[in-house]
Amino acid sequence: KEDFEKILNGEMPDGEKVGQVEGRRLGVDLTFSMPKSASVMAYVACDTRVLTAHMNAVKATMGWVEKTFAEGRTYDQSRSGDAVRTGNLVYALFQHDTSRALDPQGHVHAVIANLTRLPNGQWQSLWNGEIWRNNTVTSSVYHAALRDALTKLGYQVELQGKHGTFEIAGVPKAIREAFSQRREAILEKATELGTLTPKGMDKITTNTRDAKTNVKDREVLRDSWIDKAEVLGWSPQPLIEEAKQREAHQPGLIERGIIAIETTFRDASAYVAEHLRGQTDPLIDKGLDRLRLSPEEATTQVAVASAIRILSQREAAFEIHQLAKTALDLGLRDVKPDGIARRVTELIKAEQLVPGVSERLDNAVTMVTTRDALETETAILKQVDAGKGSSPPAMTTDLANSRIGAAAGDRPLNGDQLTAALSILSSDDRIIAIQGDAGTGKSTMLKPVADVLASEGKRVLGLGFQTTIANALREESGIEAMTVARFVMQHQGAVDGDRAGISKARNELGGAYLVLDEGSLVANNQMLSVLKIANAAGVDRLVMIGDRKQLLPIDAGKSFALVQAGGIATTRMEQNLRQRTPELQAAAALSKAGKTGDALRLLGNTT
Repeated sequence: KEDFEKILNGEMPDGEKVGQVEGRRLGVDLTFSMPKSASVMAYVACDTRVLTAHMNAVKATMGWVEKTFAEGRTYDQSRSGDAVRTGNLVYALFQHDTSRALDPQGHVHAVIANLTRLPNGQWQSLWNGEIWRNNTVTSSVYHAALRDALTKLGYQVELQGKHGTFEIAGVPKAIREAFSQRREAILEKATELGTLTPKGMDKITTNTRDAKTNVKDREVLRDSWIDKAEVLGWSPQPLIEEAKQREAHQPGLIERGIIAIETTFRDASAYVAEHLRGQTDPLIDKGLDRLRLSPEEATTQVAVASAIRILSQREAAFEIHQLAKTALDLGLRDVKPDGIARRVTELIKAEQLVPGVSERLDNAVTMVTTRDALETETAILKQVDAGKGSSPPAMTTDLANSRIGAAAGDRPLNGDQLTAALSILSSDDRIIAIQGDAGTGKSTMLKPVADVLASEGKRVLGLGFQTTIANALREESGIEAMTVARFVMQHQGAVDGDRAGISKARNELGGAYLVLDEGSLVANNQMLSVLKIANAAGVDRLVMIGDRKQLLPIDAGKSFALVQAGGIATTRMEQNLRQRTPELQAAAALSKAGKTGDALRLLGNTT
């Protein structure tokens, strides 16, 4: 106890004291809890092999956490410090066997001291941001390691829930629930209060906790568990015997290879399986190269390919840790973090994955993208560049200013709104962007612009990611509007470069003004299609309006932010029309600066 407390207080065995500052954090606790069925098999069925598998899974996971997330801060080049990976942690493991309700619940507390050793040999406080931020990734690594260990013991497992969670097949749900009194109490309270949200459940869990009980006679407690199972009519012995028989007849190398292939087609994502049948997937080895793979390598390739396709549907670039988590959560056998890391390295070397540029002092690469995603982003920027200086202004700035003033009438535009309106009418770039913060009156600005263009005989067509956005654009600005999907479908020929399709687009859209509202919701592939149509048809202007900070697309890519970073002509609207009083304006300014707490305190003082 004395040694443990000294370590937590930053006192090294040789007497050196580390990070002795006021309010020093002693450490962090990661808790690894077995699925209920595993706890039942360990403590009710008394299969001690499960406990060994559990502890080994925790040790393997903590080794991975140590190698992957352990960081310290060095102040050599920055006053605020730069995070660097250290590859080492100081921690102790405590194995517990009950829940607070005294049900069987095997779990291990990994208490990590606030210490790490930098590459230069210096001990200092741990920078634990990555450990906490990636707790769900760590959970997936642990569950994958435990699944693998239990499978090797002959148990069959069934995936359930998120983060790779599972249960041992053959342990009835009624038995799991009978030994989950704490869970039932939480659900009962949640139902009574009418909340089942994750945040609400967390609060109920905290507020209804029983005090920890020190069990004096654990044998009596364990006997009560066994008696309870017998009363419920469940005997675990047949399940144990079946598992031991499977353990004694583990498949050989060739049989495991066949099983891996069968598992691939049964469990992997459908689209990956289709690629495999045609042997066309660039993310998986083909022909003789595939035959040379071990069963573990073959399954890992499939898991990584599946994970890449799953993630790339949502994001153009993604974290390597999330790629590992997604691959592990598929539940394929013999897929481990180290194997995933090797496969990612192979795909980077083969240029199927593109690493992000590291901005870290230790040059660690944390993000990757696919070659397809990179090519799509490059194509988007090329389309924007192709439209620069290629479209005549509708009128001079002076004339536009006069016409907008007349069209606005008794509702004059403010400075930001007027600047945006003038950019639409007087720019010579075919494609421009208006970055408008929430509440800055983007729709109000469009109405007089649309009226001026209509008086000039120009067609104005609004585009919205969703029908509701298109309808709102039509109602608030009085312009014709449709969804982006419908627009792209109507002009797919122009997207594909078909001569007839381009001719059709020119006839219908040539000289028109396109207004893409809430452009930040449009993902990369759809945005590229819209840009291709605009350039092929020769529209006078494609105006992208949105807020890259507020709304994000459902599908992969943040095209609105991308084109702004790529240098598109951008007008900014920042004056919030919703804050009418000085107090509200000050609160908005504080919030925008990231000082949300100060903003809330100000609002609290003014109510």
